[in-house]
Amino acid sequence: MSNDSHKQNRKKLLRTLFLLLSSLLLVTATASVLNVMYMQASPIPAEAAKVQFVTAADSTAAGASIGTNGTYVLLNSMAGWPNSTRTYQAAVGIQNLDTVARTVELKFDQAGDWSGDTGNIDFITVIVRDTAGGTQQGATINVGTAGSSTGAISIPASTTWVVEWNIRWKAGALSTNTVSVKLTLIVTGE
Repeated sequence: MSNDSHKQNRKKLLRTLFLLLSSLLLVTATASVLNVMYMQASPIPAEAAKVQFVTAADSTAAGASIGTNGTYVLLNSMAGWPNSTRTYQAAVGIQNLDTVARTVELKFDQAGDWSGDTGNIDFITVIVRDTAGGTQQGATINVGTAGSSTGAISIPASTTWVVEWNIRWKAGALSTNTVSVKLTLIVTGE
C-alpha cells in the first residue's frame, strides 16, 4: 500500500470520526432539560349566581320551569297559530341580584341549536326588554340565524328585565309541527 493511499484512508477515517463526533455533540446540544411544576386550586366553592332566571308575567303561560339555582329555565308550553304571530311579552325574567351592573348577552349560537319542523316557521324572535312591552335592550335575536344575539348589554344592579318571544308559523303549518330552541345567556365577570 502506498503512502498516498494510506494518507487518504487516514483522512477518510478522520473525516468520518469528525462527523460522528459532530453528530454526537449536536444530539447532546438539542437534548431538552425539563423541569416539572404544578398548579393546584383548592378549595373551589360553589357560589350563588349573581344573575338568575326568575318568573315573569307570562311565565305560567310559557310553561317556565326554573332550575334550583336560577341558572337554567325550560319553557315548555309556548305555541303559536299558523299565519299569526303569538307574543309572550314576559316569558321569563333575567334578574341581576348583584350590587353592581352586570354585562349579559342572550344568544342563539348556531343552527344546531334548534330542531324539529323548522321549515314551517316564518320566524321566532326573542327580545330583552326592561319591562313587558317596554324599552328594548340590545338587538333582536332571530332564531335560526347563527350568532344572532342581543350583543353585550348592561343590566343595572338589583334589576329584573324580561324576555319576549314572538312566534309565527307559516300558513301551511299543522298542529303536529313542533320546534325546539336553545339560547345561551352569557354573564360577564364573577
